[in-house]
Amino acid sequence: MSRPRVYEEDRVAAAFRLPRSLHDALKLAAYERDVSANFLVIRALSDYLERLSSPGEARWMHGSR
Repeated sequence: MSRPRVYEEDRVAAAFRLPRSLHDALKLAAYERDVSANFLVIRALSDYLERLSSPGEARWMHGSR
């Protein structure tokens, strides 16, 4: 029997297409740390979004919208 999942908020399923090499690196990193790939993706995305510049500063990435 698995342990009950406890989250601070509801979860949603999302699908992303990754280059195979990135997917392989993610699986290896998760295995080496004995955590799930999902855990690493959530941590990495959360960290990235916290450090992301404001939309006005990031226009160079997406052209002038």
